[in-house]
Amino acid sequence: MYLADSRSPASITCSTVELNAMPCLPYAEGDKPTIDPKCCTGLQNLVATATSKNDKVTTCHCLEDAFQKFPAIQDQYMKAIPNLCNVTVPFPLSKEMKCDK
Repeated sequence: MYLADSRSPASITCSTVELNAMPCLPYAEGDKPTIDPKCCTGLQNLVATATSKNDKVTTCHCLEDAFQKFPAIQDQYMKAIPNLCNVTVPFPLSKEMKCDK
């Protein structure tokens, strides 16, 4: 379970998360057969920026909200992105992700 600590606010914003994640959208929706290198760069930036527990929780919630805005995202592609980018993320990427569990 991810619980935010109210004493240390997150330094990352949803705007930052969305900006870094947007290059992943064409692959995640199945529109492009290969992943854009900008997607991997964005994911690496998010992992490097979201270092505190609050940052990770905020990032998760921002992605969770963003996934709901794009119904064409396909889980098999979304789940593959961290491996394709050789990036370890602190939570599974999925359209069905639940950050509060």
